[in-house]
Amino acid sequence: MNEFFIIVFITFLYSIFILNLRIKVEAKKIRSLKLLLLLLIVFSIIAFVNSLSTVEGFILYFEIMALVLLMVVIIMTYYNELKQIMKKLNFSSDGSKPNLIDNELASNLSQAVDYLSKRKIGALITIERNISLTNIIDRALMLNADVSKELLTSIFIPSTPLHDGAVIIRNNKILCAKAYFPASDRNDLPMNYGTRHRAALGISEQSDAFTIVVSEETGRVSITVDGKMEYNLTKEALNLYLENILKIN
Repeated sequence: MNEFFIIVFITFLYSIFILNLRIKVEAKKIRSLKLLLLLLIVFSIIAFVNSLSTVEGFILYFEIMALVLLMVVIIMTYYNELKQIMKKLNFSSDGSKPNLIDNELASNLSQAVDYLSKRKIGALITIERNISLTNIIDRALMLNADVSKELLTSIFIPSTPLHDGAVIIRNNKILCAKAYFPASDRNDLPMNYGTRHRAALGISEQSDAFTIVVSEETGRVSITVDGKMEYNLTKEALNLYLENILKIN
């Protein structure tokens, strides 16, 4: 068998395997991939029916189509990683600069987290930055409300219907609640990391979002960003993160 087809086939299978690991978060990619496969089959049939002048011509056409499909699959598979690279090179997905957070929002976040922490009320609060979380937001409960300590704390009260899942903040607004993140599949995490901590790590591995976690077992506050977690932060340390990462004016 031609070495080219062996390489394409193996790489294609590997990409499909990696892509399927992300199916819970990015199911649209799987549908797009199926559409691409269908188009490839259709184009190949058309090429065969029209008999590209020679057999060699048809083989060349098929090789080009296979290579194009392979490149698309690889890009789809590593889309989030490519976004992170673009971000580090100072290119954002929409060409805009990161939104700045104001002092009032930071104050409301700090007060809400302090309130929840002292009462051991579990919470997951995510601030969207450069990489869009639209694919998760679309499946959450839309709120589009101003951020306030009272609203944030009331959302996570265990007896309320909104307490499960995460709150996502975009452009200084609580855009949605009951958002569910993919849990990190790392096997080196401490045993005391619960579901919220793993979800916070998961979203930080797939985006540049900044997430605050409050443990309902201990009341301890943690943050995740860029695939890393800072565990058991003091109130002062959290305020420093809000200032440095979210660029307070």
